[in-house]
Amino acid sequence: MKLIKLYILFVIIFTTLPSHAVNLREGLSLLNEGKYKAANEIFRALSDKGNAKASYWLAYTQFKTLGTLGAGSSLLKAAEGGNPWAMATLAGTHMPKVDRSFCGYLGWPCDEQWVDKAIEGWEKLAEEGDGKAMYALLYHDPTWWQYIPFYRDYRYEKLASKLYKNKGYTFFFDDRFWSDINEDTRLKYLEKIARDGNLYGAYQAAFIYKRRGRVREALKWIEYGIERGDYYAFVFKSVLFLPLIRDSGIGGKDSVSSKLSFFYCMVANSMNSHYDCDLITYFDEEYNEERDELKYFDKYSGELVKQEEIENIKVKAREKAKGYKANLYLDETTVEFFKGFRKNI
Repeated sequence: MKLIKLYILFVIIFTTLPSHAVNLREGLSLLNEGKYKAANEIFRALSDKGNAKASYWLAYTQFKTLGTLGAGSSLLKAAEGGNPWAMATLAGTHMPKVDRSFCGYLGWPCDEQWVDKAIEGWEKLAEEGDGKAMYALLYHDPTWWQYIPFYRDYRYEKLASKLYKNKGYTFFFDDRFWSDINEDTRLKYLEKIARDGNLYGAYQAAFIYKRRGRVREALKWIEYGIERGDYYAFVFKSVLFLPLIRDSGIGGKDSVSSKLSFFYCMVANSMNSHYDCDLITYFDEEYNEERDELKYFDKYSGELVKQEEIENIKVKAREKAKGYKANLYLDETTVEFFKGFRKNI
């Protein structure tokens, strides 16, 4: 009898809380793969059950799939359910550091009343060790010390350990908190974040090394992402870092060709179909009217690139992308809603 009771208890636990949590995680995973419609279905089901966090993310997937009117209703539901991120979005330009908002032209039920409630919600989460809430409070903090450059930089440097420990990683991604004075501290933590598995830290580190002219260090962190099959690594290598290699005179002709740039672009496209790889970005076109023939030439080397080569690159890119999933690193601090209008990363 005891075994039967334990079994029944196990079934109840397994089929309620864990599945609820797993579904929300699944929705967030799909969201970060750029699969907004699939994520929308999961968030909607959970929102209908009263999950305020799911309602917030439902609003975001509605926003990304042109359901903007519904997004306003979902945000209101999330805010009324106690979600401070939804509250801050509905506060619009009344939030201390938001100068543009979707509220103005999308007809969302935005109101100044949500400002204090959002701050209170973040304060509660921060007390519980939520690093994203800690970052939000810093971002929107209008107190005097934020306007004194040297003291501000000193304070941010001192706060770095706490934010890192509590996974407030966007604090390190956000340029407004860093300057030449405390950038070495930022770089140290970005590398730690990358090793923790959040590879957006790797690219932020790479950009800093690039700006400092330390090209090989920058490339090391891009390759760190490439080796781990990370979506942004392929994007950034294609768009930014192969041109950097060319300009720096590193590597041979084949390692800097536009064909290679196109390959990395197509790997990213295979992982996230929203990312576009237009042929004319990588190849010059030449059309022969008499032969009704279109030829392509590598924009970097000028060499003729046959149509079969282009198709072969696509095939190889799809093979390379097998087993990899895109990760857009979206959370409450990095989506357009947080700053009111603009993406954070």
